[in-house]
Amino acid sequence: MSPRPVAAERAYGLLKGDVLSGRFAPGSTVIERIMAEEYGVSVSPFRDAAQRLVGEEFLEIGTGGGYRVPAISADSLLDLYHWHSHLVRLILKVQKPVQAMPASSAGISPVDLAQVPLAMTNCFRTLAKAAPNREYARALRLATDRLYVARLHEGGVLTNLGSELQMVEAATASGAGLDRYEILWAYHRRRIRRVGRIADLINSAKNR
Repeated sequence: MSPRPVAAERAYGLLKGDVLSGRFAPGSTVIERIMAEEYGVSVSPFRDAAQRLVGEEFLEIGTGGGYRVPAISADSLLDLYHWHSHLVRLILKVQKPVQAMPASSAGISPVDLAQVPLAMTNCFRTLAKAAPNREYARALRLATDRLYVARLHEGGVLTNLGSELQMVEAATASGAGLDRYEILWAYHRRRIRRVGRIADLINSAKNR
């Protein structure tokens, strides 16, 4: 068995990946004993990892030795989209344009919906990484990751996600002036206007 800090970091990466991928539906329970065994760690480091994710708001403390994936309401998703938009604008105001485009999304076609969620996430994580203020960077990184599950379902509501991705990349990496703000606000505005439908798709995963 790995030393506890190493095991906890391993469990954190695996558990966060499963939460972000939508493996656990909103409102579902994550049983620590079962998942610790699956990840090949003891309960104590798994608990350390889960508590870390509670602090990042990816999990909530449940009952009976478990954790719960937070339910996603239209109102909470609306707040998160607005917060993400605010952070993006804040960082753009205080930094120079990023010079390199995120390599992971190069060549994404407008219809390649399976790759768009991760590519868009990497785009905003690249923006966060380049932020001169570490607190801004951390806040944007966490907000970006928390929106990943929404991105997995946006394709059921929104169109032209591939071409939109290319525009967002250009705006965050090499845009200038007011145009980049308008492009990024348009990105968030599309989701804010359809937040109810996106939330419904996320929560319908409970019944699948």
